[in-house]
Amino acid sequence: MDVLKARADRVIKLLELTKTDACIVKSLENRRYLTALPTSEGMVVITKKGNRYVVVDDRYEEIATKQLTPQGFLVRVAMYKHNYIDIMNDIVQSDRVSSMLLESDGISHEEYINFESGMYSHVMPLKTQLSKIRTVKDMQEVENIKTAQRISEKTFEEMLEYIKPGMTEKQVQAKIVQSLLENGSDLDRFHINCVSGPNSSMVHGAATDRVITKGDPVMMDFGAVYNGYRSSMARTICVGEPCEEFKNIYNIVKNASILGARYIRNGVTAKAADEEIRGYIEQAGYGPHFVHASGHGIGIDYIEGPILSYNSTETLSTGNVIIMEPGIYIKGRYGVRISDLYYIGEMGSEDITRAPKELIIL
Repeated sequence: MDVLKARADRVIKLLELTKTDACIVKSLENRRYLTALPTSEGMVVITKKGNRYVVVDDRYEEIATKQLTPQGFLVRVAMYKHNYIDIMNDIVQSDRVSSMLLESDGISHEEYINFESGMYSHVMPLKTQLSKIRTVKDMQEVENIKTAQRISEKTFEEMLEYIKPGMTEKQVQAKIVQSLLENGSDLDRFHINCVSGPNSSMVHGAATDRVITKGDPVMMDFGAVYNGYRSSMARTICVGEPCEEFKNIYNIVKNASILGARYIRNGVTAKAADEEIRGYIEQAGYGPHFVHASGHGIGIDYIEGPILSYNSTETLSTGNVIIMEPGIYIKGRYGVRISDLYYIGEMGSEDITRAPKELIIL
């Protein structure tokens, strides 16, 4: 079955469950999911009759017509944003839509009110349902994520040859961006966290002008983007021989990662997975120094469900792709994070990340 048609069918099932006739999708991420086309503006409309409409402005008319018409989409061109409502009312009449879902968390309150007051049909808010649909990946999505991860791993290998004492964190970060692009990543919003020495204890620290010196840990957390899908990996290496306490902390984080990989599978709650990983670190005496969730889903967005945390109500299921990222952070001294990608299959989990987990000392 055509991949995009299958994704639309999942939305149609949502329409059947909510007893509505159509769904208006406005957010960039969900439009990308349903069309595989990157557009900065527009909307996708799916009706219970099975029609798929993509509404774009004239900047995207040619590419939308070329790529989406052969796949069964009906392309409509809006001259300006207010024209969206006129186009929607045409669809309401042609597809006999009496009620519709409008992706409320993908638009402003003012835009929602304009739709609600201007439509010929009843409008109801659609909140997180589409994001939940996206947590289960089809095989095309999984392959895109795997390709992005191969790009990240090639970049990591190149960074091992590049990093030397005397470089600044910003220089390393710039090289990561260059390498990702040269190795085939989309030019997109990268997430990059490159910190060294005592800066590595900051969970979301940003690269600075700090000079990397011999004996420093260097934490690199980054990912590529391929066909709009993201990868992520984190490795903490050392430029020179580290102290024994750092080696001990590194081994604890590595073992927590290995333990988590054996535990996660279809049917396990995200809360239980977090407890398993976090419990190991707590037993080792570093519980207060593990200050973030154990992991989360990834796809078109860097952070998607399920979230592996103490207050999660989600359950891992076949088709999830998640980042598992245990870490220990000793304020003012150093931090260690190891993150890997896992695909949840029918029989267990597949480690998508091929980079070694052992401590690398340059």
